[in-house]
Amino acid sequence: MTKRKIAISSAVLLVLATIFAASCHRSVPAPVIVDGTIECDEISVSSKVPGRIEKLFVDEGVTVKSGDPLVTLESKEIDAKVAQSSAMYESSQSRVTQAGTTLKLQQLTFVDQLNQAKAQYDARHEDIRQAEEGLNQARASYKTQSDTYNRFKGLFADGVIPKQMEQDHEYAYLAAKAQLGAAESKLEQAQDGLKAAEAALQLAKDATLQVNLRQQEQASAVQQSTAAQGQLQEAMALQSETQILAPVSGYVSQKISNVGEMVSPGFPMLTIVRANDFKVKVYVDESKFGNLMLGRPIKIIIPALSNLEVWGTLMRVSQAADFATKRATNEQGTYDVRGLQLVIHLNDDVRYRNGMTARVELTEGEK
Repeated sequence: MTKRKIAISSAVLLVLATIFAASCHRSVPAPVIVDGTIECDEISVSSKVPGRIEKLFVDEGVTVKSGDPLVTLESKEIDAKVAQSSAMYESSQSRVTQAGTTLKLQQLTFVDQLNQAKAQYDARHEDIRQAEEGLNQARASYKTQSDTYNRFKGLFADGVIPKQMEQDHEYAYLAAKAQLGAAESKLEQAQDGLKAAEAALQLAKDATLQVNLRQQEQASAVQQSTAAQGQLQEAMALQSETQILAPVSGYVSQKISNVGEMVSPGFPMLTIVRANDFKVKVYVDESKFGNLMLGRPIKIIIPALSNLEVWGTLMRVSQAADFATKRATNEQGTYDVRGLQLVIHLNDDVRYRNGMTARVELTEGEK
């Protein structure tokens, strides 16, 4: 092989090597750093009731746990309502007790009256039975004595019997007649007594209306007591709202109100940032990073923590482009673009703070 051919072959190999190196260099684009922000849920702490701030237990930057006391409100109106509702409830309870006692006494009285009336009614029935028996005996005796008297009457004048015998039969007849009248009178009295006993029994039975009335009074008292209890519970619930507790664990990011200030319902007094569930939000060019897959790991650099490098997980990509113009900072030679929002979940770290800069490392065209 001539020197000329060798030189041409070497030149060709050099060109091929250069082309190969260039193609390899183009297949691995340089990473792109896009600046985003660490964010976490921020909770506004407010009250359900109006009042004046009496105590403020925390300041900005203080770490709190869920349930820790934050603010105490002074509300004399609510305190007065609790006292009034409590008095009304106690009074209603007294009325319930009184109504129950009255009902029990009425029930006992009713039972006693009914039993006595029944006993009297039964006794009057027995008196009538005995009076009827006595009347029947008196009638039989009267008939016997009347018949005997009529047979012997006038025999003395005829000289048949002695006068004494005639008088004895006459006396016996008169006595039987008197006994008959007494038996009839006794039966009438027994019948009148039965009528009186029937009236008394009916009156005793009518006393059930009084028992029913007392039962209704007791039910009404119970209902009033229940309503009073509900008002008391409502007042106490409002009073409990004057003690503001931390709804979540985290740290106080902002103190908006101070001791002595009046606050209205819903007006924020403090803001608390959750101590977990941190995310990085960043906007990127949809034409370069629109193929990123959910769940993939992404490298994050945090300048505030000495360029700490951590890995996050892509949890959300905006389904539609954000029509607000966003600048993807630190992209050399780029311009304002319409971007996609990437949300990257970070593992918990007590050093994270809401609003910290997070530099997201991405590679153009990656999936």
